Amino acid sequence: MPYLFEEDVPKTDIMFDIDIPETWMEYDLSGDALAGLRAQALERHGNRPEETEALNELFTDIANVTSDATGSGMLSAAGAFEEYDDGFFMATVCVFAFPAGKGEQTLDPIRLVEYIHPDSATAREGTWLRKTSVDLTEQGMGQCGRIYGVTDHDTDEAIIRSVVMHTAFEYADLNKRILVSCTSPNSREAAEVLDLFDAITGTARFWEREVVPGH
Repeated sequence: MPYLFEEDVPKTDIMFDIDIPETWMEYDLSGDALAGLRAQALERHGNRPEETEALNELFTDIANVTSDATGSGMLSAAGAFEEYDDGFFMATVCVFAFPAGKGEQTLDPIRLVEYIHPDSATAREGTWLRKTSVDLTEQGMGQCGRIYGVTDHDTDEAIIRSVVMHTAFEYADLNKRILVSCTSPNSREAAEVLDLFDAITGTARFWEREVVPGH
């Protein structure tokens, strides 16, 4: 899911990309991002009541990330909605960007992830979060902040339990912080889901592309 940042660097474009599994669908974020994303998924998969219910849980996950993690825009999103004999597998990955801040207000990626979930997200038995740093030096990103685990989010209708992994990145010439947020309501398979999220996030990378005049 490549994305171009338009920075004040006259001859260089800063690019960001992350690889998603071939079977996942990349969502069109034009217009009302979440509403359009949900409509696309319901059109494709929501043929039975249980499918619609499962999709509503998935999009509650996405809405939680959008409102809690950042006040700026979602850059890209992709997801999986797959049916097996024993139920559904659902997951989504979203990429966000927001200002890095200046001076004492500069956001450290390792500290940034502390602010994503409120304390209530891990108040019930079976929920937990762990904060760590991830070394992605080979991708040009150095030490990145990460928080992952199993969280609850209360809605008017139900309590949504999710497997989550949020990883925050910085790039030396980019005055933004990038957040890759992975969520899934498949909390019974938390270990396997977290392994998948780690593999997806591990493909994230920045690179610089020379701008050719007139193009």
